[in-house]
Amino acid sequence: MFFSSPPRNLKPELLDLDDAPFDEVQDSLEDVRWVNRYLGGYRVLLYYIRNFIKRHPLDKEFLILDLATGSADQPIAVVDMARQLNVKIKVVALDINSKMLNYAHEKIRAYPEIHLVQGDIHSPPFGENSFDVVMNSLSLHHFTRIQAVNILRMADLMSRSGFIINDLHRSRIAHAFILILTRLVTKNRLTRHDAPVSVMNAFTPSEMVEMAQEAGVKFFTVNRHFPYRIGLVSTRKDC
Repeated sequence: MFFSSPPRNLKPELLDLDDAPFDEVQDSLEDVRWVNRYLGGYRVLLYYIRNFIKRHPLDKEFLILDLATGSADQPIAVVDMARQLNVKIKVVALDINSKMLNYAHEKIRAYPEIHLVQGDIHSPPFGENSFDVVMNSLSLHHFTRIQAVNILRMADLMSRSGFIINDLHRSRIAHAFILILTRLVTKNRLTRHDAPVSVMNAFTPSEMVEMAQEAGVKFFTVNRHFPYRIGLVSTRKDC
């Protein structure tokens, strides 16, 4: 059936290959920011972060780990919201790609709340319960299922209150939509290739549920958000 979920492609994205010129990478990352701003990439994350903040003591710093931060646009959106809410916050933004971190460094100059760290998402240099919340936005689809399960397991281990996975929902309709959109709004070779590939590499809500269970996450919900977004959120029972 047309509306059934297609199988995962597991096709590599050009940004992951890390061999494109830096100016082309920068241009593509700006496209990603545009998509996140207007197609729900920030809205889903901020909805869940706000819920965690509401339960956090106002007199204590809210500490977040962002796994695979990329250009750090998601931490910037989180800090902007925290400033509006007058909440003291610190975000540790982890990424293994030096090209991404160089770009992110320029973007966070006005954000002392964000601290960039180069490191591997599969073996992050942090211990159990190191952060109030761990988040991973729009990057889980870059990994194999086994790797994704390990990321969920690590996020659960490192968080005190819970974690948030904000990602795409694999769908033929979403693929067709983003394929057309990228042809209309950008000429960047990386964006035109990677955006449709990302959709077809993404997981479905049922797969997210199965992976969370495999990771041993006890208390979680998986919700669909418009347009073709998934929020997997773990909240400790005692929080």
